[in-house]
Amino acid sequence: MSKPDCIFCKIVNGEIPSVKIWEDEKHLAILDVNPNTEGMTLVMTKKHYDSDATDMPEKDYLNLMMATKKV
Repeated sequence: MSKPDCIFCKIVNGEIPSVKIWEDEKHLAILDVNPNTEGMTLVMTKKHYDSDATDMPEKDYLNLMMATKKV
């Protein structure tokens, strides 16, 4: 599921360019366009969720944390 007005969905769909660091079937890691530290990386799900990650279904949240750990 994606939302047409979501910048992160556009990045996942390749509509906005990004520097990919890592990717799997459900997640994507990219360099932050405005990093506060060198190499700052954003890890996200490819499925759209609202901004508060703690509102995600528990399984998806745990998978995101495992993906973050890999990156």
